[in-house]
Amino acid sequence: MASKKKNNPLPPCPTTPNCIRVSRDLEAGLEQVCERLMLLFEEEAHEFEVIDPKRIELHAVYRIPVFGFKDDVDVIMEEAEGVTTVHIRSASRLGAYDLGVNKRRVKRIFRKLNSKISD
Repeated sequence: MASKKKNNPLPPCPTTPNCIRVSRDLEAGLEQVCERLMLLFEEEAHEFEVIDPKRIELHAVYRIPVFGFKDDVDVIMEEAEGVTTVHIRSASRLGAYDLGVNKRRVKRIFRKLNSKISD
């Protein structure tokens, strides 16, 4: 579901194409979305941590196979009237190009979140 124009609290991406910052609304409560996202990070990310449990802020590190480069994924979630807005920023730590890895990762995260929430 596309979200209305919301103020994304995550830092803007640089002008290089190795970063994506997206906000989407999900028709589910904050607790459910947070639980699903943490399970997803446990399965996929190299490591993750809850930065601020009151604000529901998560940080995950993904490691690119073969080369071992690290990408940072930051998430902030907000709930209003049963709809949770998920703000995600995925960025490469090194280099100016990521060959679309961050964009595909964010699409995959939202696709998996949507499918797990509908289960």
